[in-house]
Amino acid sequence: MKLKQITYLLILMIIITGCSKEPNLIYTAPTNEQIVEYISENEVAALDTIWIEGSAIILMKNSLITLYSDQHGKLHDHNLSWGSNNLDVITIGDGAPYIAIVIPNDLLDKGSKSITLKYSDGTVKSREINDKKGLLVSSIGHARVQDISISNSLGEEIYNESR
Repeated sequence: MKLKQITYLLILMIIITGCSKEPNLIYTAPTNEQIVEYISENEVAALDTIWIEGSAIILMKNSLITLYSDQHGKLHDHNLSWGSNNLDVITIGDGAPYIAIVIPNDLLDKGSKSITLKYSDGTVKSREINDKKGLLVSSIGHARVQDISISNSLGEEIYNESR
């Protein structure tokens, strides 16, 4: 009889421990140090980085990496890649919550100095390019980018894309 009770107890323990779940991971944005370490360890050629909605986004010539940190300090990444002819402006995202813009060399050679984004709610955001080949612009909200224009140092529009 005692053997039967021990057997039931062992089976019950196996069921309880086998059915227990690992605690859910809680993700937050990585620290600046974690981002720098990730870029260095993975030899990432970052064009721009931003923190947005509990994560960090790293823009490269043909891809984006989204980084998250769990409650144990472990980094998790998600990659998005695309093909490119290196001649066209590449835009990823619609502005809510971010838009990634990769600027081709020919526009940089034409003296690209600033980029202006016009949103569906009437908001206009401008940002200096300063010879950067890629920009990440965040906009937490529901407005979508409707127009992208790039101007040279004289204020002349050298690129325009309506969406």
